[in-house]
Amino acid sequence: MANKSKKHKQRIKERQREAWQAQKSQRKTVRHNTAVNQEKHRADWQTLQPNEFGVVADRRIMPRDELERRERVEMLSAQAIAADFDEAVWQRLAAATPYALGLVIEVSKGLCRVALDGEIIVCDWRGALIAEQTGYTNIIAVGDRVLVSLQEEGHGFVQEVLPRRSGLGRADPFYGHLRQLLTANVDQVLIVAAWREPHLWLQMVDEYLIGAERNNLTGIVCINKVDLAEEMAEVEALLRPYQAHNHPILYTSTVTGEGLAELTAVLRNKTTVLAGLSGVGKSTLINSIDTNLNLRTARISNMPSREGRHTTTQAVMYPLEHLNGYVIDTPGIKDMGLLGLDAEELLDYYPDIAEFVPECRFSNCQHEQEPGCAVRDAVENGRIAQWRYDNYIKLYARLAQAG
Repeated sequence: MANKSKKHKQRIKERQREAWQAQKSQRKTVRHNTAVNQEKHRADWQTLQPNEFGVVADRRIMPRDELERRERVEMLSAQAIAADFDEAVWQRLAAATPYALGLVIEVSKGLCRVALDGEIIVCDWRGALIAEQTGYTNIIAVGDRVLVSLQEEGHGFVQEVLPRRSGLGRADPFYGHLRQLLTANVDQVLIVAAWREPHLWLQMVDEYLIGAERNNLTGIVCINKVDLAEEMAEVEALLRPYQAHNHPILYTSTVTGEGLAELTAVLRNKTTVLAGLSGVGKSTLINSIDTNLNLRTARISNMPSREGRHTTTQAVMYPLEHLNGYVIDTPGIKDMGLLGLDAEELLDYYPDIAEFVPECRFSNCQHEQEPGCAVRDAVENGRIAQWRYDNYIKLYARLAQAG
């Protein structure tokens, strides 16, 4: 009798263990945003290419219980998305739902600000909202078009993130196969550097250009404070390597007004990410373009208090209403160009140097001390700018050490 009771208890324990294992397995499938699960089905993070419907992520970010319904909407909207991905596409997608269409202008931990029908509301997002198979570590980014259900006055819930036509991302510092999405639905990166005060740092400009190219965005170089230059010919001569490789260049000064008309034309009808070191004059430039805009407006720290302490946002979007465009101030993108880049891939972003590599004596030439290096010969002969070569060597050494 004792043996029978003992066997009965063992069967109960086995059933409990099986139930616990089943629950554990179910939890694992929900937690697909971890490094292990994302590795199984991620898209290559370095290529932010839209699919046949113009959608960047391989699946949209949405509550799991609405996945099938939204896939039907995708099918109905695919033709419009493929034809011309613009604001009208998001409006048509929103019209198929009971929710309102909003634009995310600022993000903090667990909260975001959304522009909706001329008002700015604070939104939380549903616990069921997940970064399903996107390859990103974050769910919502500045520039996202979202579907919002309104709650009490001035507050709402993000129910869904609509397809993205583009994005600016970088490798996650902890999970190299995943990306942090810094901004979504952007057109170009305006890289602002000062001729002086602070001194022009072309290595940083190179890094920003690499980041823009890795995200399939247009990188525009803006050299500000050119009123401090003794001769404009000196400025133009230094920047000639960029012009030779079709990087658009603007020369601006808020003191003399030089280049502001050209900058206005570049910003018109575009969503532009601002990049550059502190003090180069990004805010002053944009405020000169739109006198009603103030890039120093209150930030996300004014949001209603919640449990814990909110982190400062990495990006804030501002409208350029008379230009039908937006600018996004992004203090957190200085490492977007190199993070996750392999040292051997760096040459892809220096075509002026890569042109001479096949002529080197050794196939594994590092272009530093090796004899018969065609790259160094080209530098000495003035066919490669000295500063471009120096930047490449410094960045290569940094990537090789990190790898």
